Amino acid sequence: MQTNRAALTVVVILVVLVGGWWLFHRGSSQTIDLMTFYDQAQKDGEPWSAGNVTLAGETLPAISAPANGRLHMKVRVPDDGWLKVSLGLKPEAWDKEGDGVYFFVGVSDGRAFEVLFTQTVDPYRNKSEQRWIRVSADLSSYAGEEVELVFNTRASAPERGAADARNDLPVWGAPTISTR
Repeated sequence: MQTNRAALTVVVILVVLVGGWWLFHRGSSQTIDLMTFYDQAQKDGEPWSAGNVTLAGETLPAISAPANGRLHMKVRVPDDGWLKVSLGLKPEAWDKEGDGVYFFVGVSDGRAFEVLFTQTVDPYRNKSEQRWIRVSADLSSYAGEEVELVFNTRASAPERGAADARNDLPVWGAPTISTR
């Protein structure tokens, strides 16, 4: 009888330890600040810069991009990783004519390229876009892999026809990869 109790006690202790480890491991979060990758990133198009940008009273570390630009960053994706970034146009573009900027991010694992999201931001026509616009994209299918994130800006969305780069001052705010 005592042997059964001892065995049961050992099993209960093991279950509690394994459950605690799983909860602790599951509850831990990680954030990769992609601004730290900026200097090493490949930049296509001109001009690029990094620094704080304030939109509608909110200041974020940001990457200022050209109207037609591409930024490549290599990063290892953690388990349950999510890309989080804010999009916007600098305030000096808000009251000037143009057709906004088409933002999109894709990921390449060396075999294929997948577009994670697309978003047109046009604060001249849409006053509600005179702020940071937060976007998230699930990267969990790339967990543990080293991938290339490709941040793209285009002078106009594809459906708008001819590119109109007037007053296009796109910014990528506080890009990170976070786990939940």
